[in-house]
Amino acid sequence: MALNPLHLMQLQQLFHTFKANHPKLPLFFQAAARDALMEGTIIEVTVKSPEGREYCTNMKITPSDLELIQALKELSQQ
Repeated sequence: MALNPLHLMQLQQLFHTFKANHPKLPLFFQAAARDALMEGTIIEVTVKSPEGREYCTNMKITPSDLELIQALKELSQQ
């Protein structure tokens, strides 16, 4: 799969806007990635809609998840 440079530039701008709107979230993910992402770590996500509906799920980090995370880190550094 070839990466379209124009799409990458658009994603970069969208991510820049996201970080400006939510400055604490990237810092949280950086800290978690540095200190807690290892096999067996459980990630839990809860979403609450304005109407009060709640969705929650979790996952336990596996070795293949760590491979994906490492590949994404390497991709983001290019």
